[in-house]
Amino acid sequence: MEIWLDTAEFELVQYAKEMGILHGVTTNPSIVAKSKMALEELLIRLLEIQSGPVTAQVTVDAAAKMIEQGEALYHFSDRMVVKIPVTQEGIRAIYCLSLKKIPVMATAVFDANQVLLAARAGATYIAPYFSSMCDLDISGFEQFKAMLSLVERYKYTSKILGASLKSAEQVKQCAEMGVHAVTLNKEVFLSFIHNHPETMKKIDKFSKDWKTAKERRSLPF
Repeated sequence: MEIWLDTAEFELVQYAKEMGILHGVTTNPSIVAKSKMALEELLIRLLEIQSGPVTAQVTVDAAAKMIEQGEALYHFSDRMVVKIPVTQEGIRAIYCLSLKKIPVMATAVFDANQVLLAARAGATYIAPYFSSMCDLDISGFEQFKAMLSLVERYKYTSKILGASLKSAEQVKQCAEMGVHAVTLNKEVFLSFIHNHPETMKKIDKFSKDWKTAKERRSLPF
């Protein structure tokens, strides 16, 4: 399962990169606005500090303008993935960009119908919003299962990317059901990589026992 970070915090991205577990970075208009940086400056930094893809979302409603923004993002860097909401106009834009071999992440997804439409249009990734579905009294995991089943049944190449996750437990459940990718905010990511307390107990015991071991002759232990 691919692990993405949903952030504009460079130190967090660098840390995940150094762990060897980072696939890419997702952004959206809210994240960009919060960063207080120009979009170009933010994207350059995110592309520089890690070697994976970076997403940026279109900010217009009409398909023609979405396509124009998507092409501009891809010309900015071929590691860009264009985020497009799954609306009627968005589907038209996804299809056009996919024909041009420009990778697209279909976003703001809430049901399996949208997954079918985005997959048929050629989306590279499809990002359902887990916690937002739960807030609407929709069973997030049941929907994820239906979405995965649909993609697998019809052999679409689109990957399901779990977005808007709220806990490490939800990340684990996504992995168990076979979700292709997840994108995590800072809080969820740090919770997910948190040291297990039993592991720390064992390390403490090993450390205490090692102090009683015979002195080493050449190895730096």
